[in-house]
Amino acid sequence: MTPPEPAAGSVFVTGATGYVGGRLVPALLAAGYGVRCLAREPRKLDERPWRADPNVRVVAGDMSDVDHLSGQLEGCSAAYYLVHSMEAKGGEYAAQDRLLASNFARAAARAGVRRIVYLGGLGELGAGLSEHLRSRREVETGLASTGIPVTTFRAAMIIGAGSASFEILRYLVERLPVMVTPSWVKTESQPVAIDDVLHWLVRCLGVPETAGTTLEIGGPDALPYRELMRIMAEELHLPRRLVVPIPILTPRLSSLWIGLVTPVSYRIARPLAEGLRNRVVVTSGETQRLMPHTAAGARDAIRQAIKSVEANAVETRWSAAGTVPGDPEWAGGTVFTDRRSVEVQADPRQVFAAVCRIGGGHGWYAGDVLWRVRGWMDTVAGGPGLRRGRRNSERVEFGEALDFWRVAGVERDRSLSLRAEMKLPGEAKLNFEVHPGEGGGGTRLTMTALFRPRGLFGLLYWYAVVPLHGIVFGGMLRGIRKTAEALYRAEHPAPAAAPPAAPAAPGYGRARLWLGMSAVGTLVALAAVALALGLPGRAAPDAEAPVGDHLLGLLGFVLLYAVVQLPFDLLGGYLLPRRYGRSHPSPGRYLSGLARGVAAHTTVLLAAAVALLFAGRYGGAAGTAAAGALLALAALRGRVALASAVARLELTPSAPEGTSPGDRVPVALGERADEGFTGSVVGVLRPRLHLLPMKWREVLGSEGLRVALRRRCLAVLTGSWRRGRVLALLFTLTGVAAAALLVGPDRLGTAAGTIELSLWFTLWSFLGLLTLPTLSRRGVAEVDERLLSEGCPREALEKVVRQLDDLQDGERDRSPLIETIFHPVPSVTQRLRGPHSHGRLGYWDAARTAVYLSPAGLGLLGRAVHCNCGRPALWVFLPAD
Repeated sequence: MTPPEPAAGSVFVTGATGYVGGRLVPALLAAGYGVRCLAREPRKLDERPWRADPNVRVVAGDMSDVDHLSGQLEGCSAAYYLVHSMEAKGGEYAAQDRLLASNFARAAARAGVRRIVYLGGLGELGAGLSEHLRSRREVETGLASTGIPVTTFRAAMIIGAGSASFEILRYLVERLPVMVTPSWVKTESQPVAIDDVLHWLVRCLGVPETAGTTLEIGGPDALPYRELMRIMAEELHLPRRLVVPIPILTPRLSSLWIGLVTPVSYRIARPLAEGLRNRVVVTSGETQRLMPHTAAGARDAIRQAIKSVEANAVETRWSAAGTVPGDPEWAGGTVFTDRRSVEVQADPRQVFAAVCRIGGGHGWYAGDVLWRVRGWMDTVAGGPGLRRGRRNSERVEFGEALDFWRVAGVERDRSLSLRAEMKLPGEAKLNFEVHPGEGGGGTRLTMTALFRPRGLFGLLYWYAVVPLHGIVFGGMLRGIRKTAEALYRAEHPAPAAAPPAAPAAPGYGRARLWLGMSAVGTLVALAAVALALGLPGRAAPDAEAPVGDHLLGLLGFVLLYAVVQLPFDLLGGYLLPRRYGRSHPSPGRYLSGLARGVAAHTTVLLAAAVALLFAGRYGGAAGTAAAGALLALAALRGRVALASAVARLELTPSAPEGTSPGDRVPVALGERADEGFTGSVVGVLRPRLHLLPMKWREVLGSEGLRVALRRRCLAVLTGSWRRGRVLALLFTLTGVAAAALLVGPDRLGTAAGTIELSLWFTLWSFLGLLTLPTLSRRGVAEVDERLLSEGCPREALEKVVRQLDDLQDGERDRSPLIETIFHPVPSVTQRLRGPHSHGRLGYWDAARTAVYLSPAGLGLLGRAVHCNCGRPALWVFLPAD
């Protein structure tokens, strides 16, 4: 039975699944109007919060049948026409737009619609008008062809979270510190906030004088695109971007570049780029005369859009518009199937929530490197790649884009179906089905990949990727299971486990310290003696020897280091924990884990040595310094992957408890065997991930975990984390450059010179061990002060600090001298009782980040410091706090 239309008046909205239309409907409802939405696929609106409103009615159609459309328009006094073919496809989209506009005008006339409201683009007619804007003018003409008064709004760039214009601007500024741009970045335009667009679209229905008029709308600021880039950089708290305009870049080339750098495809970017060639500003004050309104400025509009993105509150997104192709005929021809299932100890709701997190910033749970490679290949081939991301980090709706997939079916807590939109020699789908487990316990998750090949190349493609399915799909299921079970535990928390008791035999922390001093002292002494006696030159091949001999010399040096470090590893990783009653694995398990870590670490050192050798050979001291810089940046960028290679690390995306709307950094819980693992803030100079130990959830409980996570967020928000990163990088690069100068250009590029570089840098690292901890402790104090100033109870902070100290060495207090020289994290007593130095800038995690980066200069102290001896799980993520 058709629901009755509300008496307050009904309006017809086309394009309700699009960016503007999806926001217009709730605005009309709030103003008291009944709304009838036209959608080609009504299921795309099922998850919209306004869908269940009794004043909303959704009808299916595509405006190709005038008679059918006329019946759907019956009883509506006004109609919004918000249908645009954004993708540039020669002249086809313009002809299609003219046809649809004409059909709509004829249907509206038959149905007795009294007025049409249309949203077009700013721009004066003339020889320079872009094909895209010229098409919009033709649509205006088509809508007015039957005599119905048309209210035409003309707007330039619309700024709002999720709009194509906003995302192009944001991604260009975020990803490119230096931009070579077309000359149109100097052309003025007058952007308008999406909220102001919606205000005028709704308000015009109550102002009869607007019927049959053309109204130009815009914000108060008319400014060039490069100025918008500057504002965006400031609002994102990024350094000023360098913009270099070049007149030879055509809109076509510009759109291809935009499609490569941003999530917006070049077909959509081209009309947007063409529209910026001409000055597009408001030239008439008619809109303000008829509907006075104070519009937001460009900076306010950008700021509000960024806040919506950060708060995960993007109502609509450009990528959700468009058709969702129907299923291919899977029953015909060859269809390959890969079906896998897993039992999950969680409710169907948590399992479905974990499934819905795939894609976008969360990644794909496993094989992310393979997904990224496939995304790059797709981008090069002209597909969407992984650039589109997703609208909301937790929820999905029918028809939405998830990277290079599109949601083709969704049944809440039961199933999710994705259709591939990447370039493929065939058709592909990925289905997830959630069923209650047998006997009513747990949940069974089944994932099915379907592929219908197209021709011989399709068959070859399937057989080429099948060997990777075990990594990609098997790992994805395991990741979904872990996430779902973590969500279940978060909703059904067990009583917080008692923190581990202090060591049965006191002195564990002091014993580790003496071990670290012994290991560091041994390596520093050996380095100094070797340099003083000139041993590298005696043992390594002559400068004229073949390159292979030099490489063998570096291999021997790295293996010799591993042998020297091994006794300290065995003491620190197994014998000391066993002696002092700390958690430790069985001997066999420990030795296998240590072997894996040593092999990975040795490989990293050897790769760094080879890179420095060739950099010195062909670039001298400058080349060596540049290689050190690249190695350091690569180490920070690939930190999670390297940590997984050194020791087992499983990540589980987590709900961001403890973050605020201003925190855009995702959260993951990591599982490692070592109780001293603390995770870190992952990223180079911009945080990409808050990594916390899964064990902290058990030890701290939900409240304690929130406090710990909030401290990490504050380390970023106060700038202490970034200052620590910059300091660690500068310290490392200075050491590499100084060591290269000490070796001299004649010896760089040889095995002897590279070994000397390593030894000099090791001495430099020792200097850092003595000086950087003080600056790191200031960072800890700065974050603690900020947390307390936000209102965190001191008792909560004290409890968390004590519990985390028990997971480290259980050493509540230290002598001032020992702490000053060796410890970048203050003791419990120092943190809780002081004395404190207030208001001083800190450098959070600078000391241990510098230790981690030491392989960039072939430093040998990374495994020797007291917290790291024999503990591969901590070699990449040293205890941070």
